[in-house]
Amino acid sequence: MPSLRLLARHAPPRRPAARRYSTTLENIGFVRAYAKPVATIFLWSSLTYMSLQAVWSKLYFDEIRLETEARIDRLHAELKLLDDRP
Repeated sequence: MPSLRLLARHAPPRRPAARRYSTTLENIGFVRAYAKPVATIFLWSSLTYMSLQAVWSKLYFDEIRLETEARIDRLHAELKLLDDRP
């Protein structure tokens, strides 16, 4: 039977224990202190962005519609002038 010294000599080298990052009370306190305000700011900014985007889109398409209607009216007037010619 091999001696314990022989086994110890041929045993694979031990690796240093990996550093474990556990959630300590300090980390939990940090997350609790800053997670809610950051999430609140993110949600309000997202809501503001989407609202402003919707308003801009509505105004833009209203402007395009008015420009198109004005062009159609001009073309109708031009056609009427051409039809009234002798």
